[in-house]
Amino acid sequence: MEQEKVEKHFMSDTAYGTLLCVLSDTLFSVAYVFVQFINKYAAFAADWKGDWILCFKEWIAAAFALPIFLYLWSKGRAGLPSFKVILMLFIAAFFCEYIGIGHHVTSYQFIGMALGLPVIRTVTILGATIVGALLLREKVSPLKAATIAVLVAAVFMFGFCRAPQPTKPTPQEAPAAVETVADDVQVQPALVAENVAEKVAAEKAPDTVATEVLETKQAVEDSVKTAEATAPTPKYFGYDLKIDPFLFGFICAFITGIGYAIYTLMLRVVMRKEDPVTKKPVPPVNIYFVVSTVFGFGGLCGLLAMLSKGAQLSDVAAIPVACWLFILGAGVLTFAAFFFKNLSYRYATASKAATLSVVQVLLQVLFGVIIFGEATTALFWGGAVLTVTGIILASKTA
Repeated sequence: MEQEKVEKHFMSDTAYGTLLCVLSDTLFSVAYVFVQFINKYAAFAADWKGDWILCFKEWIAAAFALPIFLYLWSKGRAGLPSFKVILMLFIAAFFCEYIGIGHHVTSYQFIGMALGLPVIRTVTILGATIVGALLLREKVSPLKAATIAVLVAAVFMFGFCRAPQPTKPTPQEAPAAVETVADDVQVQPALVAENVAEKVAAEKAPDTVATEVLETKQAVEDSVKTAEATAPTPKYFGYDLKIDPFLFGFICAFITGIGYAIYTLMLRVVMRKEDPVTKKPVPPVNIYFVVSTVFGFGGLCGLLAMLSKGAQLSDVAAIPVACWLFILGAGVLTFAAFFFKNLSYRYATASKAATLSVVQVLLQVLFGVIIFGEATTALFWGGAVLTVTGIILASKTA
């Protein structure tokens, strides 16, 4: 069967790989904006919501890739890889989809996209670089080491600038706190009630103070109880975890980074152009086959997870139309992003591909500011400057 030929481009392999990585990460960033809309504003709060996102986002993406591969295969322009390559793709898909994306979505539910991605990318960069140097014999030059150091510093700055800041209500802010306490379960009912009592006592006549103070105190306590009852409880494999939700989000982000690092390295092995030992050319694996395999397996993982948590067909049918539209957009963008990312592995090293993924950090924080109204700080802009510096350094590494 005719083998696919490596195309020639008007730019060097290094520059072309860099371009593909940046384009891929831009599309990924937009796709996860759609996912975050579902996380924040979805009208359903089922335990399997994250698994539903994983299942249908990946299957929608696979629906674009699989027909293209079948067409090319029928025309003799693409062939099936060896059993060893297929097995490696399934293993890579498991780490990318179930370990990576599955925990990625969950982490965003608890710590948000602006803070979650820096943690994920830090682990991915370090894991891909260290293991890539040990197993794939990729050299870590002084310039590449400096690039990684700058980018790791950038993601840490983003993480600190998005860290939650505990606040205490003042007497002047107490009336507003009564109305919004359901959104902030960290406010102490007794403190709010005391502040409200002082405010009411200063403005109302003596004969109405006692009654209104008691009513206000009871309203505050009821609001807090309602908020505590409806606050998201970390669940893992169907079990409620007695763990701080914010800490649980960080753990999920860390697991995501490990999964992405392993996936990056395995795809680098599958997509490399020559054997590192014999230096002989390796027949390329069709990109559409890779994408179809990864997405199809990922969607299957999501479906099995949904079924294990008691999801029914009627429950899926009741999901709001807006959520389906968001997941459709995320699926289309994911297909395009994964296509460019997998293609980049033929032109960029595993550590460089992972390093350039920090572009997502900058874009997702910017999207958070523009779309979700998140505030910026001096640390935010410091991280942005370091990110741009790291990208320029990465483009100069071979």
